[in-house]
Amino acid sequence: MHGSPGTSTSVDLAAAGYSEREFFLSGTATAYREDGAWDSDGSWAVTEAGQAPYRTRLLVRMPKDPGRFNGTVVVEWLDVSGNVDTDVDFGYMYPELLQGYAWVGVSAQAAGVNSTGGSPLGPNVVGLKAWDPQRYGPLHHPGDAYSYDIFSQAGAAIRAPRGANPLSGLVVEKLLAVGQSQAGFRMLTYANAIQPSARIFDGLFIHGRAGAGAPIGDATLDGPGGPTGIAPARVRTDLEVPVFQVVTETDLFELGGGPGPHSFVAARQPDTERIRTWEIAGAAHSDAHSLRILHPQYTAQFGAIRELSTLIPIVNDGPQSQVVSAALRALRHWVVDGVAPASADPIETTADTIVRDRFGNALGGVRTPDVDVPVATLTGETVQVPNNGATVPLDTETLAVLYPDQDTYVTQFSDATDRAVTAGFLRFEDGRALMTKARSRGIGN
Repeated sequence: MHGSPGTSTSVDLAAAGYSEREFFLSGTATAYREDGAWDSDGSWAVTEAGQAPYRTRLLVRMPKDPGRFNGTVVVEWLDVSGNVDTDVDFGYMYPELLQGYAWVGVSAQAAGVNSTGGSPLGPNVVGLKAWDPQRYGPLHHPGDAYSYDIFSQAGAAIRAPRGANPLSGLVVEKLLAVGQSQAGFRMLTYANAIQPSARIFDGLFIHGRAGAGAPIGDATLDGPGGPTGIAPARVRTDLEVPVFQVVTETDLFELGGGPGPHSFVAARQPDTERIRTWEIAGAAHSDAHSLRILHPQYTAQFGAIRELSTLIPIVNDGPQSQVVSAALRALRHWVVDGVAPASADPIETTADTIVRDRFGNALGGVRTPDVDVPVATLTGETVQVPNNGATVPLDTETLAVLYPDQDTYVTQFSDATDRAVTAGFLRFEDGRALMTKARSRGIGN
């Protein structure tokens, strides 16, 4: 059932052999509060702080052919940074997801259900109940203090349904929880405070967060003192399941308000047997890829939103989706087969800035051919649009010195692509697609 807010309707599910259905999930959810002092190490204890009835929405995408299902369900905490449900990680991960995974989007937070306006995406962008009162009128969200338990109950309903079966009888082998941006902050708090006792998910994917976690109660992310009052906040090291963090240049400083304890740089931690962190050089928190999906989606649902289409040519157009797709594949391999992903160097930084090469591209981090064999400066830091970075083409004189002919450029790009694929930072099929794009650029001609 296409058309509800937060669906990536510009992704052709039918052509990929996928169906989309919608379900309501209801029950009694528990709110939590901090139990004792919380520290930066992420070992956060909670205690119950009340219960309330709820009814929310699940969006399910799965292969039409049950034989294609690979046994893994990706459960996305739908992001409400735009004050409306948005399936941001589906948009980044769909090249991998549509290869046999099932995906479930959870309206875990109140804004996605209850919002009546005020979205930065446009004046007509509203939550489910306001968008279609007849269809979504029965929904009831008691507040974000209950969001963590609602998300846990969604996972439990997928693994062991009571009543309607969202996956139509598919045998679920592994559940992966994912979330980006505000949902990424929530995913950190879920990992540190809820997963140790709930034990619903087999792996967690934290995408695009800064240096703190989200609040455990109804407080907002930008509350005084930081989201939890604890900054920096790291992933606890005693979890029994893998945790994969993927962040961009924007997330290192800008997303947390600049240098200081709320920056991701302050929250960095070493990789362990259960924790991996990839920092993507040349990537931004939001980018042209996500806007290409959002623009037709929100134009169709809420009317034309001019800003989204005009932003695409001036924001970052780096290969974040390709790296995130590779990371999802690596997380599944880690959970299913016990083989951890490759570790990656962090992006090189000083106390307050990213270290860059002579072309303006970041040093260190997860490397892709677009930053190692540049035809543009790819930055995640604000040039014109906050949190969206920029793509600034190199001038013709610089390109002529770097690549005197097309063969030189293609050879260097091919070598860099091979390195990224071998390291696991790109899937083979994405490396091949990037090579096709590189050959079409006509560099050196």
